[in-house]
Amino acid sequence: MRRRASATPRPAPPPTLHLRLARSPLPRPRSNCKAAAIPLSNLQAATVFLRQCRRVLLGSDPLQAKMLPAQYVAVCSKFSAAAVAIKAPIAAVQPLLAAARALQPSPAHFTPMHADFLRMCLLAKTYHAAAPVLADDLLQVDKEATGVTPRDLLLYHYYAGMVHVGGKRFKAAIEAFTLCFSAPSTVLNAIMVEAYKKCLLCSLIEAGGPPRVPKYTASPVQRHLKGGAKEYSEFAEAFGTLKLDKLRAKLEQHSAAFAKDHNLGLAKQCAEALVRRNIHRLTQTYLTLSLEHIKEATSLGSAADAERIIANMISCGEISAAIDEGAGMVHFIERPEQFDSTASVAHMEASLSKVVGLAQRLHEMHATLATDPQYLSRVASQERQPKWDDGGDMK
Repeated sequence: MRRRASATPRPAPPPTLHLRLARSPLPRPRSNCKAAAIPLSNLQAATVFLRQCRRVLLGSDPLQAKMLPAQYVAVCSKFSAAAVAIKAPIAAVQPLLAAARALQPSPAHFTPMHADFLRMCLLAKTYHAAAPVLADDLLQVDKEATGVTPRDLLLYHYYAGMVHVGGKRFKAAIEAFTLCFSAPSTVLNAIMVEAYKKCLLCSLIEAGGPPRVPKYTASPVQRHLKGGAKEYSEFAEAFGTLKLDKLRAKLEQHSAAFAKDHNLGLAKQCAEALVRRNIHRLTQTYLTLSLEHIKEATSLGSAADAERIIANMISCGEISAAIDEGAGMVHFIERPEQFDSTASVAHMEASLSKVVGLAQRLHEMHATLATDPQYLSRVASQERQPKWDDGGDMK
């Protein structure tokens, strides 16, 4: 018996699909593409970029900033350059501070934005705005987390010293400049040279002599300081004679060099500081002195100039004296500090607390450094190298 064929054909099997999946990785985000494309010569484009980037930096998310530190730093760097290009540094002060806070792993870490922030404060002459950063104890350096470089550290201390100079805090300026030119280095850096020049002038104003160069200062820097800053060395020698005429002669002789280094204003303040120092020396010898005698002892132009400077020193608390205008006499008064006031006790307690905290932090850093393999290997290699004595003989 033959089977009858079906009227409906059997459906064909579906075709086999062969899919090839692309394994190319996802493109990485380029958050700094617009910053790289903005030409600073186009002031209108730089202004628009500054306004847009300002809003972004003021609302920075620390988590996102830490995910791409290199791109974040590039955007902030172009932002600073744009603020300088359109001559609006004041607009970059607060955004750069917010950017530095967002990128910091901890309040003790340096970031590249710290130096740019201080630079904007200097250009805008808003020295008080730098107080929050200068009050921080910045001791930690993490290149991978923040992208900070040795140049950033040198610029930070250099700009910090200039901010202190703008606020007439010469002692703090000396400390900042010293940290700059005494940093470990194998070559001479122009930032270190400029820091030493300003440090010398600040030291003349504050201490009456050249600054103390730490023993650990790099050899190339020490060799340059001995003969590379001849004008400044001669100016310091003239200051050491305590003769105002000699100091003014050197100031006039080297005024072009001082103006080229943008230090002419500081040099002129050294002449005023010498007059004040000579007056202060007179208080240690005399109890009563005429204004005419003070004018001759300090090489001032007139007794009125002597009276004006003495009155200013009294108001600033530098000396204790009373001026008799009718007789033209100055009576010096001894008022030793007893340190028995509430303000003195509070200041002393705050200083002790700061020193204890700093000692604890240094102890922690020393413990971390003592277990660092790279540091230990470098110390071991230095110990294996031959040493030379002062006579040139190998030990």
